Amino acid sequence: MMVAVRKQAGFSLVELMVALVAGMIVVGAVLAFALSSIRASSEYVRTTRLTQELRTSLETATDDLRRAGFDEQSLRYVARPPSFTETSPFSRVFISTNASCVIYAYDRKDGTDGTLDLSNGEVRGIRRAVRSVNGRNVGVLEMAESSGTTQPDCTGGSPDYSTFPATCTAGWCPLSDPRLIDITAFQVVNDRPATSGVPGLIATGSGPAVLPMQLRKLQVTMSGSLISMPTVIRTITTDVRVRADCVRAAAATNCIAVPNGT
Repeated sequence: MMVAVRKQAGFSLVELMVALVAGMIVVGAVLAFALSSIRASSEYVRTTRLTQELRTSLETATDDLRRAGFDEQSLRYVARPPSFTETSPFSRVFISTNASCVIYAYDRKDGTDGTLDLSNGEVRGIRRAVRSVNGRNVGVLEMAESSGTTQPDCTGGSPDYSTFPATCTAGWCPLSDPRLIDITAFQVVNDRPATSGVPGLIATGSGPAVLPMQLRKLQVTMSGSLISMPTVIRTITTDVRVRADCVRAAAATNCIAVPNGT
């Protein structure tokens, strides 16, 4: 008895080529998805780092700014007769015209209570400045404190960024790292309604009967980008309620002047 044997045949060349092309399309799609996921994950990590770096710098600045006006001898200005016009030496808060620099003061431990001591670092400053770092201009958040007989000035001093950590100059030191972050904007604004051109002023006049008083609620905004990813910019805004209001000022402009120490 004869048994019929079925003849076996393989894939044709055309079938193999079609299968190969289909496989390459599937592999290409998978690779594209994987690369897209890796790229998105990398960007997310970098933007998260940017936000964290901005938040850390801003919190350091605002925590210090929140102490503006603190005076160990503040009770001496409470419940005094109208003829008493003396103002706390810590009551002034100066904000530059472009709002990118603020100079303030507060009483610190180891100084003379109620006296603004420059040598005790009691006049402080925060500003944004553009510096040349590694051959490119970068925005840096800088912070300063007084020393000796010198107090911070919005236009004075520039840390040496040729080495890291940068060398402080005239009391100014970097608060952000310009090798990593470019601070593109920094603003401090008293968002209280203005009277006679002074934000937060709730009393005007002259003489012992009516004296200016300024309330301060500062809105602090900072923006920045990573040096390695300049197209992505993040902005953080926070409010600082300065509890030590400027009271009994002989003139409204005294509240917004630069604090002067000795």
